[in-house]
Amino acid sequence: MNASTPPSSPDGSAARGWREPRTRLSAPERRDQLLSVAGSLFAEHGYHGLSMEQLAEAAGVSKPVLYQHFPSKRDLYLGLLRDAVAEMEAQVTRALEGSRDNKARVHEAIHAYFDFLEDQRFKLVFGTAELGDADVRAEVDGANRRMADVVGGLIAADAGLDHDRARFVARAVQAIATEGARFWLEHGRIEREEAVRLLARLSWRGLGSFRPDEELVVGDGEPLADPDPPPSH
Repeated sequence: MNASTPPSSPDGSAARGWREPRTRLSAPERRDQLLSVAGSLFAEHGYHGLSMEQLAEAAGVSKPVLYQHFPSKRDLYLGLLRDAVAEMEAQVTRALEGSRDNKARVHEAIHAYFDFLEDQRFKLVFGTAELGDADVRAEVDGANRRMADVVGGLIAADAGLDHDRARFVARAVQAIATEGARFWLEHGRIEREEAVRLLARLSWRGLGSFRPDEELVVGDGEPLADPDPPPSH
């Protein structure tokens, strides 16, 4: 009988209490394994619905082993969130760098947010109760700021906006992508690709309304001064 095959009881069913033999992993591999298990459980039960004992049991390790890698449940949650945020940034960045056409970039960036839906950690990054924690919120806000800076830098020249205004618009586009993806995950009644196309069209139509040679106006209709006017001769 293979060592990984559960022994059978007289009635032919797997013997009760049998557990698959533990595999010896390196420290980085064990950390990744613990984060994978924790990601699934936190996404399903939330932060307060789990104990370190339950996490250790689900991962097939002892509590001392779990504590060797993560001193507390909060450290484990933050480690998981940091990895999730880093992966989300990487996906969006790859999408933005995959084309030099800004219309295509908008579509691919929104597509990247929808790809992240498939990651079990999506719920940890967007819309969880744990965002009330200052450190958790800082991680998510930091990622959003960095991505807005990247997107803002890409659209600034085409939109004819300075850095601050381009970054502001980029955050709005980012909100369309994240809120749209989250709504589709919870209530979606249309195909995923159609949802991506609709959000990309909405975003691009908005961005396309800006032109480098257009003047921005303030509320009373007066033109907004160019923040970097050309030198007079």
